[in-house]
Order: sequence, then structure tokens, then C-alpha cells
Amino acid sequence: METETPTDESQPKGGNGTYQADPDQSLSGAVVEAIATNSELDALEIADEFGPLYDVIDPSALDSLFQPMGTADRSACCVTFEYADYRVTVDQTGWVVLADRQ
Repeated sequence: METETPTDESQPKGGNGTYQADPDQSLSGAVVEAIATNSELDALEIADEFGPLYDVIDPSALDSLFQPMGTADRSACCVTFEYADYRVTVDQTGWVVLADRQ
């Protein structure tokens, strides 16, 4: 797992492999949904096909990493990890970006 400070070049712009989490959706749920959509699998099939998300990253930690903390502002950053044949990047705004593993 990597954490990065995004630059303007790394900010997701939309398009294939880029997904915006719904405001009431967890980031871990958005990751699974994005992979399901991109791989044309049902979200419930992802764990059967690739193993559970928690084998590569703690979903609760991922969800809590970017939760608002009252009045404290969080610095802009993102987390990148590999799961289900993708390099997955999520950021504090709810963007999920999928790239093929290289």
C-alpha cells in the first residue's frame, strides 16, 4: 500500500476506469463496485473470483482514513494498492481509479 500526495496530473478526470463513490457509500464498497463494473462481474462475485478485499487492505481502515474529523482539515492524499488484477487508487474525495497491473 502506498500513500501519495496527488498532483494535478494524477487527479481523476472521469472516463474508463475512474469512478466516483456515492456520498453515502464507503470507499471500500466503491472499490468493489468499480472493479465489478470494470470487470463485468457482479459485486458479490468479486471476492469469489479474486479473494476478499481484506486480504490486501483493511476495508475499515480505508473507510476511516478519509472520514471527516470535525473541524480538522485533512491534507490531500491518496492510497494505492493492488487488487483483482488492478492497481487501485482512492482519494479523500471518493474517486476510485483503476489501472491495469503492469
